[in-house]
Amino acid sequence: MKICILGAGALGCAIGAGLAEGGADVTLVNRNAAHVDAIEAEGLRLRDHDGERRVRIAAATSAAQVGPVDLVILLVKSFHTREAMDQAGPLLAPHTLVLSLQNGLGHEDILAEYVGRDRVLAGKTYVGGTLLGPGHIIYGVRGKETIIGELDGRITDRVRAIAHEFERAGMLVEVSDNIMGTIWDKLLINVATGAVTAISRMPYGALYECAPLEAVGVAAVREAMEIAHAGGVRLSISDPAEAWRKAGAGLPADFRTSMLQSLDKGSVTEIDFVNGAVVERGIQLGISTPVNSTLVACVKGIESMLGRGAPVRTPGVDHVALRVADIDWNIRFFEEVLDMPVRETDGPREAPRQVWLRGGIQLIAAPGESAGAAEAAESAAPAESAGAAESAGAAESAGAAGSTGAQARVAHVAIRVRGLEAALARAADWPVTVLPQGPNWLRTPDGIALELFDC
Repeated sequence: MKICILGAGALGCAIGAGLAEGGADVTLVNRNAAHVDAIEAEGLRLRDHDGERRVRIAAATSAAQVGPVDLVILLVKSFHTREAMDQAGPLLAPHTLVLSLQNGLGHEDILAEYVGRDRVLAGKTYVGGTLLGPGHIIYGVRGKETIIGELDGRITDRVRAIAHEFERAGMLVEVSDNIMGTIWDKLLINVATGAVTAISRMPYGALYECAPLEAVGVAAVREAMEIAHAGGVRLSISDPAEAWRKAGAGLPADFRTSMLQSLDKGSVTEIDFVNGAVVERGIQLGISTPVNSTLVACVKGIESMLGRGAPVRTPGVDHVALRVADIDWNIRFFEEVLDMPVRETDGPREAPRQVWLRGGIQLIAAPGESAGAAEAAESAAPAESAGAAESAGAAESAGAAGSTGAQARVAHVAIRVRGLEAALARAADWPVTVLPQGPNWLRTPDGIALELFDC
């Protein structure tokens, strides 16, 4: 099967590389010439739990360089769907199928305008990828499922044939008889938190302690479920609060939704294909969606200010995280002595695990009231390995030492950089260690843990 990945960023490269290793004839299309040139010259570099390797795979900057294919897998940002399909003509033969693995809802309607609804397939993937530099990605395929299906729920030979390409590459795949239900289930989770985090600028730790915003998120999901049921969609989620809980399950307090990350970067969001898709379906069905309509309007308002003199973060220290044995003493000290009150809390207020103070200080509670107990907790703390503990800039907490003898250690330093992906690519040539927290977490030879953000 000849396959084109249209929109071969990190995720597209990961899926394309997996299919190519399984024997499929795959071409990656990405407008970034440096990315394509690197892949063409030296192959696509993959970094995963087994180390690094290179996969030889074709790459191009335009569809015209590829020609007709059997399958187009579309992975461009939702708001680039029309633009991508406007340029996809050379890929499309009379038999070509188009499979969208994009986030959100509504892509299938746009694709049908170009190839007809009978040649459109939909899917959802949990494969992950992070772009480290031109032609270089973190490859997150192992154990990650992709679900595909016909829009009408039929199990057809053509869907089975596509699934076979994933299977022979060792990639988890499921053919669904309810793919639109699967997409709606995922949409409900995005509806629950995406817009409210983008508007409030809150990471999950603060969001999930804010009851008024929980009420808004759950109300938005309730509207979306009403629209889905009215449209005959079979959902697996039966309670709006379930979507809210699932959205935050297993994620750290500093997690930021993709919608919030887009605004952080000064980019537009995919709001039109998340909450906006609910509003659009409501209009078609004659059902009012006041909560989602308001959320869309607020996010659109923020987007309209992008590039209009809004504050831009500059490179520098974002915050410093200190591991302390007596977190209550430190909270009082920073609040009462240094006038740096608590801004966000992770965990119950009577026994917080982490707190963020105004002024860029994060306090992380180390279990126990002795230096030995704090050291025993090193492996459970969020930014440092045991090997880095001794050289992570230990600093004695004089006030706390009077009662506990504890030491406050620098857990990590969060730094804003201009051009995160390029910085990570440059870091690959230096003797730094990528930490388990993610590709943007690095440990220097001196043991300092760095958490890097894009400005």
